[in-house]
Amino acid sequence: YNLRLGVMKELAPDMIATHQGDVRVFEGHAFIVEAAVSVGGRDIKPGINVHRFANRIPLLFEGGSDVITKTALKRINWASYKINQATDKVGVFVSIVSTKIPFKGAGKEYIGDDVEEMVA
Repeated sequence: YNLRLGVMKELAPDMIATHQGDVRVFEGHAFIVEAAVSVGGRDIKPGINVHRFANRIPLLFEGGSDVITKTALKRINWASYKINQATDKVGVFVSIVSTKIPFKGAGKEYIGDDVEEMVA
């Protein structure tokens, strides 16, 4: 709900869809994945724009190595939704909420894609 309100307030998209997954477990710690996809709006560049959050705090660095970015850009077939990855203005917003986020690297800058529970 808050993710949806934030996207609507900041971007004023033409269309938005949100989803909160079921509670899952990674190494004994529960986590929830919240996601939103928006089409159109202000301040959005053409293409797939991925915005990543861990416990609702933006992850600003190492986006190319992150499980969220890899899933949004490589594992989703946007053409099946009649979305052109090069020209349509699409925002993808994903927040992973947990007491233990599986960060990779010393700076806690991205979430690795080797965690099966988060990829599925």
